[in-house]
Amino acid sequence: MNDKERNFLIGCTLGDGCIRKDPRGFTFTFVLSRCARHKDYADWQLSKINKILGSSATLREFMDKGKYPSVRFGASNKKLLSQIYDYLYFDGIKTFTQNTLSLLGIKELALFWMDDGSLEVRKRVNKNTGNVKIERSAWLAVCSDENQADIVGSWIYDLTSARYTKVKHRSGKYYLRWHSAQCKQLISSVQPYILPCVAYKADLSRTCSVKEWLSKSQRSMNSGQ
Repeated sequence: MNDKERNFLIGCTLGDGCIRKDPRGFTFTFVLSRCARHKDYADWQLSKINKILGSSATLREFMDKGKYPSVRFGASNKKLLSQIYDYLYFDGIKTFTQNTLSLLGIKELALFWMDDGSLEVRKRVNKNTGNVKIERSAWLAVCSDENQADIVGSWIYDLTSARYTKVKHRSGKYYLRWHSAQCKQLISSVQPYILPCVAYKADLSRTCSVKEWLSKSQRSMNSGQ
C-alpha cells in the first residue's frame, strides 16, 4: 500500500466510513452505508477500495430503519486495514489528530466533505426594494470533542486558507462553519474533486434547496436517456 492508497483509505474513514475490529483482532473490515441516491458514490469508493485491499466486496441494497432505501458494503483485509485503524482509532473510538490529518490533502478533504459537509443557501428579501440576496454558508459536522473540532478546522485552514467559526449543536456535536468569502474559498478548493451525485454540496451557482437541485438533476438525467 503506497501513501496515496493509504491516504484514500483514511479519507474514506473520516466521515461515513468506519473500520470494525473484531474483539480478538483477527479481522478488520471497512464498512460504509449510504442513502440509495448516492449509490454512484458508494460504487466509486468500493471499486477503489477493492483494488487497494485486494478484496471482492459487493454493494448491497437495504432499507435503513425499514423505510429508507440505502446501500452498504464491507471490505476486509487485516494487514492493510489494521494500519489505517491505528491512524484513526484510539481505545476503539475514531479520533482526529494533527499527526494523521497532516498526512492528508485537498482530495481527502473532499472525501470528508462529500460525506459530512453541506452548502446552505438562503434567500434574503429586502422588504423595501424587493431585491433578493443569496447568502451561502458551508457547514461540516465533526464530532462532540471541541479540541478535535479545532484540529480539523486548523487542518482545513492550512489547506484552503478559509477561516472557520465553531458551532455546538444541541446534539452535542460540534460543527465548523464558513460564511461568505470564507465559504467560497473552501468550496472552490474542494469542488474539482466532488462527484456529480453530490455536486450540490459544492455548487456555488446553486440558488435553490437541495431537494429542488436533486429534482432538477434527476429530470436532466432522465431527459438525456
